[in-house]
Amino acid sequence: MKNLKQKVAVVTGAGSGIGRATALALADEGCLLAISDISEPNLEETRLAIEALGAKVLANVLDVADREAFENYACDVADTFGKVNIVINNAGVIVRGSLQNTSIEDFQWIMNINFWGMVYGSMAFLPYLKESGEGHICNVSSMFGMMAPANVGAYAAGKFAIRAFSETLRTELDVEECGVSVTSIHPGMIKTTLLRDGRLDPSLLRDIGAADQEEAHAQYTQKAFNTPEKVAESIIKGIKKNKMRVLVGFDAYLVDWATRLTPVLFRRLATKILKIDKAKRQRTAAASA
Repeated sequence: MKNLKQKVAVVTGAGSGIGRATALALADEGCLLAISDISEPNLEETRLAIEALGAKVLANVLDVADREAFENYACDVADTFGKVNIVINNAGVIVRGSLQNTSIEDFQWIMNINFWGMVYGSMAFLPYLKESGEGHICNVSSMFGMMAPANVGAYAAGKFAIRAFSETLRTELDVEECGVSVTSIHPGMIKTTLLRDGRLDPSLLRDIGAADQEEAHAQYTQKAFNTPEKVAESIIKGIKKNKMRVLVGFDAYLVDWATRLTPVLFRRLATKILKIDKAKRQRTAAASA
């Protein structure tokens, strides 16, 4: 799919961050947009921004964890535009905290949105993509879909699952030769509201030296040097080049190479760094007590 002009593109989680940036970038490419988000105010902002570019857009409030709603949404999009060519399963949330402190309810919450929402989106739109004869699915994973560090276990589990699902579906569609392909997207740390809008274990806030979730978000944003616009650009390049996997950011490439070349050493080093950081914070806390 070298030319995206007049292609119908679906983007979930389009109200902010990567989703909004990708929707706008696709509009610049000449796509017709179907966007969704669970936040109506954020979705409306994106809709107005797309219309300002002169692109046709359909905006729907959608909970991607609701299978029936997703299937109805896919039908509505196909009926409105007459075809579907691109699906970006981007909607996602985060839970931060040790696995031992992550409740089953929080685990179900994140998997229902990040993993099942991606599955529902892929399978609901797949018949329409096949019917178009030229289709592409992009599922947004993470660099934590290649490594699983401490305190993001639930998030990493979902992102690994997205990668596995995407690569398996791509292989099956390649064998089928139906004109549809799949790409998994693996960004590094991105300047988005993901952490601010997620769920954090209170004990983790203490461990990272943050007074509240807003401060934890600020710390994360300072460390993140990748932007949603950079991810959007990489997604479009990945579609045009039909890549199996797209890495975004130096940190994502570093993780990829380290886990390939020296997986055991890389994990030992990461563990040691966390231990040193924990000891440093404990000394600081003891000195100020």
